[in-house]
Amino acid sequence: MEPILLITRPAPAGVQFAATVAAGLDVPHRVLHAPALQITPLDYRMPDAAGVIFTSARAVSLAPMGAGLRAFCVGDATSAAATARGYSVMNAAGDADALVALILQHRPPGPLVHLGGRHRRGAIAERLTAAGVPCTTVVVYDQMRLPEGDLLREAASGDTPVVAPVFSLRSAGGVLALDWRAPLHVVAISAVVADAFAALAPARLLTVAHPDADHMVQMTRATLWGLSTLEGGAHAV
Repeated sequence: MEPILLITRPAPAGVQFAATVAAGLDVPHRVLHAPALQITPLDYRMPDAAGVIFTSARAVSLAPMGAGLRAFCVGDATSAAATARGYSVMNAAGDADALVALILQHRPPGPLVHLGGRHRRGAIAERLTAAGVPCTTVVVYDQMRLPEGDLLREAASGDTPVVAPVFSLRSAGGVLALDWRAPLHVVAISAVVADAFAALAPARLLTVAHPDADHMVQMTRATLWGLSTLEGGAHAV
């Protein structure tokens, strides 16, 4: 029985993540894309700033070209996207707390702007402003709610093991809203995500050691491989 890899990240990030997991993984599996959100770009005006803050690669894709402007980025994927668009990047390589700490350590000589989605975590601009580093938030995209699809409901009520790498609670809202009969194996990017999924009593609940895409890929691959081994297959990663 081929396990299902359940992708809740919106496109195109979810499609790319699924392809990265599959690359080099000799384990048959089926991919089910079931994001609870649809990303919608918004019109905005870019204010003058000494630097910009990015907490998602999606925000980078909607930002103006950097032309050497300093960008404080939350992690590796965001940093790579900002570098490609011409920003001078400083990488916090962590979460919102690590990002705030990095900015307060360097204290840029002017106001900052956080380009992000309508729904954000970490209160980054508020915390920086309170600490003496003026920062405003500009919303560059919205996250529109989507209903749970029939394929997701069928997966939840079936017998096939489901591996769900979860990057955010909002994008995985459809998974949390269902009653799960199928064995659910959750790979959580943070303790906050893991705590929310504990209520579903999943077959397995894992949290990556570091909150980035590389660690999510590695643990998702390992989980799929482990399920294949239980089925008696001989596969190699």
